[in-house]
Amino acid sequence: MNILKCILIAAILTIFGCATMRVDPGGHFSGYVERITRTQQTKEMVIIDYECDSACLILLSSGPGLRISKHSRFGVHEARFVVPGTNYWDDTSRRTELGTNYLKSQIPECAVKLFETKHAFDRPDLTYFTGAQVLKACPEIQEYIAK
Repeated sequence: MNILKCILIAAILTIFGCATMRVDPGGHFSGYVERITRTQQTKEMVIIDYECDSACLILLSSGPGLRISKHSRFGVHEARFVVPGTNYWDDTSRRTELGTNYLKSQIPECAVKLFETKHAFDRPDLTYFTGAQVLKACPEIQEYIAK
């Protein structure tokens, strides 16, 4: 699902009074880093009960307030440099070791090890993992159970 579709779906859901986003397609690291910094300072809870792709994985470093649903889904891929004015899938985009290593350095080591079992950081396409797999690999992350 491309970013424009996700934005359109989120806008429609917001207009009709249901603002829960079910897919976070990721994007640039900077916005996520700012969010993580804020949540770590305020100790607010971060709940992942949806599909979390790409740069969204940085939310795994939210700290003790992080909760993951076993039904959530994580899409992992290599970081890519995208030429301004093009998109991720354009022929001009290319793997960036710096970006990939940065992403890996920002998430818990237990999650990195899990994602590496399927070489997810070595591919341009998304490789998916369930919240249950992440919870099993990272017992320090608490499960979110919807009430």
